[in-house]
Amino acid sequence: MSAMAPPAKRKFHSSLDSEPPLFVEYDDYLAMHKHVIVLTDIIQQIRDGLIEEGSTKFGKIIANTCQTTPDPSQLGPPVSALSEVFVDAVSTPAPSSSTKSFANAVLSSMTTSAERTSAPVGPSEIAKQAYQLLEKSTRAVIERAPDDKSPNEDQKDSEFIAAIANKHSLPIPSQVYRHVCSSRFRPLKLQFSSKSERDTFLKGFNKIKNDEPLLNTIEPKLRARRDLTRSELETLCASRKFVYDENLKAKTTKYIMQDIH
Repeated sequence: MSAMAPPAKRKFHSSLDSEPPLFVEYDDYLAMHKHVIVLTDIIQQIRDGLIEEGSTKFGKIIANTCQTTPDPSQLGPPVSALSEVFVDAVSTPAPSSSTKSFANAVLSSMTTSAERTSAPVGPSEIAKQAYQLLEKSTRAVIERAPDDKSPNEDQKDSEFIAAIANKHSLPIPSQVYRHVCSSRFRPLKLQFSSKSERDTFLKGFNKIKNDEPLLNTIEPKLRARRDLTRSELETLCASRKFVYDENLKAKTTKYIMQDIH
């Protein structure tokens, strides 16, 4: 009885379609990497602003749920297309000069963003509130400042504040304008480049306002504070009313209202 030969192996005739490897130009990837770093920094500023300027309860929630994210690590040098990494790669034609690459688009938007008016991006209410908090964190408000509502009011206010700041070596605000409202004395808003500049100005202004002739002759007396959110303003008004009522009852200055915390 002869042994049976093993069945012949079937030859594989069909070929697998191999997808050519895809690569991104180094400049494009570098631009995207820079863009991610910019976005990471913006998110970090929003997070810090919410924690610092929001309510204590809300700040704790943000701190516990939104952890800080480090910037991506630095990129290494570009790998040459002639290196052995790309020996088996299918060569692709370089994009024509008339095609606007991702790198050009990102770099262009990053260059022109500073020229456009800053505005919160997207419909999210929290993003809008975060943006407003960041703006408020570098803004001071002077209440009861004389207001003639003339067309050149902002210029006169700017010169007045600059004169006070120069005389007492205080930071000069980058922008001075009136809050839009129907009040007899519209609040005077001072925008600074940083929170530390704003705080330095407020501390110095409140220190010299009772002795400075340009200020102590103004009636009613000026009040300077940091810019507040709506809920903080409500707390401030309630606190001022409490101080007024208690001092009226005591017939003496028992309480002094400076700021809310």
